Amino acid sequence: MAFFLGLLTALGFGAGDFFGGLASRRIPALVVACYSQILATIALLVIALPLAGLPGTQALLWGGASGLALALGLLAYYHGLAEGSMGLVAAVTGVISALVPLLVGLVMGEQPGPLALAGIAAIVVAIGMISGGSRKASPRRLDEPVRGLMALARGEHPVRGLVDATIAGVCFGLVFVFLNEAEAGSPLWPVVATSAVGALALLVVMLIRRPQTGMSRSTLVLLSLAGLFQAAATVAFVVAVRMGLLSIIAVAGALSPAPTALMARFFQAERMSWVQLTGFVFALGGIVLIVLGGPG
Repeated sequence: MAFFLGLLTALGFGAGDFFGGLASRRIPALVVACYSQILATIALLVIALPLAGLPGTQALLWGGASGLALALGLLAYYHGLAEGSMGLVAAVTGVISALVPLLVGLVMGEQPGPLALAGIAAIVVAIGMISGGSRKASPRRLDEPVRGLMALARGEHPVRGLVDATIAGVCFGLVFVFLNEAEAGSPLWPVVATSAVGALALLVVMLIRRPQTGMSRSTLVLLSLAGLFQAAATVAFVVAVRMGLLSIIAVAGALSPAPTALMARFFQAERMSWVQLTGFVFALGGIVLIVLGGPG
């Protein structure tokens, strides 16, 4: 059940990234990130206030730390996408975001079985292949191909944005780690704190940079969907890590590039590269190994 919730985490984050990506074709990515977090916070508060009781200190502190890590990760990630090879930045960010909670879980004494460890390794490889092997450069420049790690190996892209990608990956991984520490009380309050603090931090950056914020009603719908899916994914993760191992659940949750790629394929008719298709094979194999390896 816990591992299944981890996969739902990936599905929620992946769907949120898809709708956020569509919105970023129309307005700046910083505005997308900030407004989606604000809308998610409002929706979560409406649910949490009547149902979750009063928030505990632990939930607010760890949720707030998670929100700061989320905001910093988003800023570093978008800067890396703008500065370097987008496929490479996405791949490095995705892999590191999975490795950080995995290593923290192992250091904390978690002991996945041999099959589960093999499945984790396969999923980490899949994350890099799926996120770094896209034929599309970004929502802003659809005609520019990205070949990610393969392009780097052939020397086609300068190694730029890797520092940002590393920072983003570590920060996104810490989001999982910090939420894992919020063990007491309702799972809603850590998520509320994550969204609220993340939105506040991004809003401060927006006030400094002053990007264009005008948008249509359809764009607002996309932002709402992005925020709600991301919030639901975070709730699923908090519930999952209370039932299973951080080292397994966080890696499953980091598989979010897979549903994003699938939604882009079915709803936007984007083609998948052979690297991405191979990554899906690794992902499916990893999932099977973790399921066979026992509870996660």
